[in-house]
Amino acid sequence: MFQAISFLFGLWLFISCSPLRVEAGDPGLSEDSNHFLLYQGNRLNGIFVQTNPTLLEVYETEYYKGVPHGRYTAKKLNGTVLEERNIRYGQKHGKQISYFENGNLKQKSEFDNGKPIGEYVDYFDNGQIATYQTFYDSGKPKVSKKWNRRGQIYLNHVFMESGESFGRPGSKLCEPIPNEKTNSI
Repeated sequence: MFQAISFLFGLWLFISCSPLRVEAGDPGLSEDSNHFLLYQGNRLNGIFVQTNPTLLEVYETEYYKGVPHGRYTAKKLNGTVLEERNIRYGQKHGKQISYFENGNLKQKSEFDNGKPIGEYVDYFDNGQIATYQTFYDSGKPKVSKKWNRRGQIYLNHVFMESGESFGRPGSKLCEPIPNEKTNSI
């Protein structure tokens, strides 16, 4: 008897602690004058779910007191993850990662309350690097490099924190370094 009561209590606790999930288009959704998302007149605490039938994608955003706060995910309807992001009171915060439909990494970055920190790396769908950036503590860019699909770098800039930059955007493409060793004469 005790086990049955414990099981039912555990089931009730699981169901009652599951976050509220609200689909876009729900008649209980609205927005107040300050653009907070409301559900049945109260600031939303739960997960807002939007489905894009044209792209066959679903987007889930956690909300706290009416603002995006927590986890954001974008997935294909078949479950393939396209993007995972963390949000803190409406700002990107923490690790951000996205993928191509083939599962290859598309982009990875990190933010501190909306300010980019660390490294930002963007890839082509074949896995080759497309963009690499680093940032000062202020969030301003420190280094910015871009490659074309053939692996040739076409932008290489170093920035001072004042905004002054050094480098040559759009200059003659550099030849990629060959993989095999060349014989020296």
